[in-house]
Amino acid sequence: MNLSSNITYIIKVINAGDYGVGKTSLAIRYTQNRFESSYLPTLGVDFYSKVVSVGEDSKIKVVVFDTVGQSKLVSLRKRYYTGAHGAIIVYDITRRESFEHIQKWIDEISEKCKDIPFIIVGNKTDLDEKREVIKKEAEDQWLEKGYTVLESSAKLGEGVDDIYKMIAKEVTRKMSDSI
Repeated sequence: MNLSSNITYIIKVINAGDYGVGKTSLAIRYTQNRFESSYLPTLGVDFYSKVVSVGEDSKIKVVVFDTVGQSKLVSLRKRYYTGAHGAIIVYDITRRESFEHIQKWIDEISEKCKDIPFIIVGNKTDLDEKREVIKKEAEDQWLEKGYTVLESSAKLGEGVDDIYKMIAKEVTRKMSDSI
């Protein structure tokens, strides 16, 4: 069967967050089910995609735009936000500073993309012994503002599919509501 047949939606999802939080690792784990232990920083944006089934007859193509995290490349990064259907804001649970920058990322994306769903993701749970941000703190801060909060380990593959299933579900619900 041709994977492109019966594609109901193609959705664009932005991975955003500080440098080194694991945005690329999440995208690769989700789309290719592998983990790269050697790290090369993203220069601009990388694209990854995966077709997932949603019911018997239809599929969604999730296109992940993995953006650069360095602040000096903000103007380059912002170009890729246009047309996004959803965003995943990633922070590193072992780096409090990356957690404290979540609102900055939401604001930056919201300038270009009005009224899209966001999911807040604490990555690197495999490094729990070095944790600086507990999940309850993230939930207390972001759930009351209407955001979904999840945790993951791109290295171990834990929680990764849940992130993209959740954003795809929120985006397609929103698309269906607007038809």
